[in-house]
Amino acid sequence: MKKINKDWFFKEVPFFLRFIFIYVRGDMIILFPFLLIILIMAFFSWKLALILFLIYAAIRNFGEMIYWLLQQFGEKTYRPRDFGLTNLDNNAIYILYQTFSLAFCAISIFLLVLLFF
Repeated sequence: MKKINKDWFFKEVPFFLRFIFIYVRGDMIILFPFLLIILIMAFFSWKLALILFLIYAAIRNFGEMIYWLLQQFGEKTYRPRDFGLTNLDNNAIYILYQTFSLAFCAISIFLLVLLFF
């Protein structure tokens, strides 16, 4: 537990973890056990596991959308990974992250609704 400090907590994770919506190491403390529960649930019912994962994806991305919206209107010192878009300022990068989260939230909810019908 002593290894968990601010520097460790906010360090970015490998790219593949972003596919399950883990963005910094601190996210892993809660989300790894949660996602493990979903994975175990998939052995019993893939549909229930998928429903739970899509609910998680929708809520997680809704939260990310709000986070980037707050970043946009706050102090502009933090610059996330810009994927080579170096000509854009921080505000533009925040908007890109925000709209990506919005789109993924919508897709997650759409897929969730499809599962019910």
